[in-house]
Amino acid sequence: MGIFCGKFEFKLRNISISQIINKYHIGKFLNGDFFLDPCEALYLFLKGKIESLNGNDLDFFLNNIFTDDIYIYIVYEILKNKGFYIKRNGNKFYYKKTKKSDYTNFVILKRETDIVSFEELYNETPGIFITLDEDHSITYHMTEHIDPMGMAENMPEKICIKNAGSIYYSLNTPEWFGEKFYSLNILNNFERRFVENKIMTPEEKLYADLIKRNFIVKSGFKYGEHFRIYSESMDMHAEYLIGLIDKEEWYKISRAVRLSVSVRKSMVFAGFINNEIKYIEMKRIKDI
Repeated sequence: MGIFCGKFEFKLRNISISQIINKYHIGKFLNGDFFLDPCEALYLFLKGKIESLNGNDLDFFLNNIFTDDIYIYIVYEILKNKGFYIKRNGNKFYYKKTKKSDYTNFVILKRETDIVSFEELYNETPGIFITLDEDHSITYHMTEHIDPMGMAENMPEKICIKNAGSIYYSLNTPEWFGEKFYSLNILNNFERRFVENKIMTPEEKLYADLIKRNFIVKSGFKYGEHFRIYSESMDMHAEYLIGLIDKEEWYKISRAVRLSVSVRKSMVFAGFINNEIKYIEMKRIKDI
């Protein structure tokens, strides 16, 4: 019986195949031989449990056996050292804690500069994303689908607005709608277009959707996001920051989540799936 990874053959060092299976939960038998995938082979090599018959240094392994992104291996090693059973599909790692359980949990490796689309993020939710920086510090993000609803005062069916030159203001809207200027509530562009039903841009569509969900919607500029929203009253802090994304660099997504924690708000990303607005809440977690 031989031990193989692809076309390369190995021999054991002070361990048996049954010990590899029972202790490390890796490898599989096929046609009388024992096969390892590249992550498994590199893992056992670095632990001193196998050696290649073709070359036996790390340079040889990285040039011939494990030729993928080294961060993929690092994530694999992190999960293995937690005692998990692991199945890998590219940068996605399915894991389970016991042999009899199912591979229902997964983590996805995201590099700092990866470009992530909202559609990809939505399709991989609920999920856990792992990122390692150059110091191999680990950050986990967890996502879940949400269908947020507020309890703010309903907007009147008919809203009366007037203008004085380029300034538009409302007369019969809730007190929070617009910016108070003495006796007037001056409307910004989002508010004005919502009232006039001239909604065109993705940001305007998001604004209108949040209003229809009975949220109090205010600018999120000072937090670096599109909007901040209140469920019922502005007497309390805004519960959510809302960021509209199509495609974005991963570090910017992570940065937004980190900032939301620092200001005690939940970070929600919105985007369009089949022309319908969907919402994802993302938070940092310490471990899995």
